[in-house]
Amino acid sequence: MNIYRARRYIKGTIITFIWGMRGIEISDRVSVLGASPHIAGKGNFRFGSRVSFRGIGSRSWFHARRNASLSIGSKSFINSGVMIDASVAVSIGNRCLVGDSVVIQDSNYHEVEEGAGVKAKAVLIGDNVWIGRNSIILPGVEIGDHSVIGAGSVVTKSAPPRSLIAGNPARIIREIVAPRDYIRF
Repeated sequence: MNIYRARRYIKGTIITFIWGMRGIEISDRVSVLGASPHIAGKGNFRFGSRVSFRGIGSRSWFHARRNASLSIGSKSFINSGVMIDASVAVSIGNRCLVGDSVVIQDSNYHEVEEGAGVKAKAVLIGDNVWIGRNSIILPGVEIGDHSVIGAGSVVTKSAPPRSLIAGNPARIIREIVAPRDYIRF
């Protein structure tokens, strides 16, 4: 184990302990390179085994309101500057890659029209999904397993497994051909 890996391991172990004391559920431990993510709110946070966070340049920000849940599956990687806000639920599957400055939110935060009320609906991201840099995923979206979201996409609608999704608004470009047990990294 080289010095950088050892440092990340030690930092991750300390952060795992501190987060555990705050009631954040962690299956095993996390790995942190750079600044650790800012975690706020009174919701439920769950991180799977060996989730990695990169906080170089800008740290990530996670917020879960009371009674909301935010979960990230095992062996997923969250890059710098990611913002995830859960009013109901945001779930990211196992072995997912989330690029720099991605925004995932399950609420529109305020009324768009008078009397319409705040709209909030869970965001569900499957296993082995790659979300490109600067993408935005909006309320109610479900992304199927093994999908890829192109950089800078604004995802307003759900997509089935093995979809290549890109654009503003995002649309399905094509199906991804990969074996069932394919893992991106």
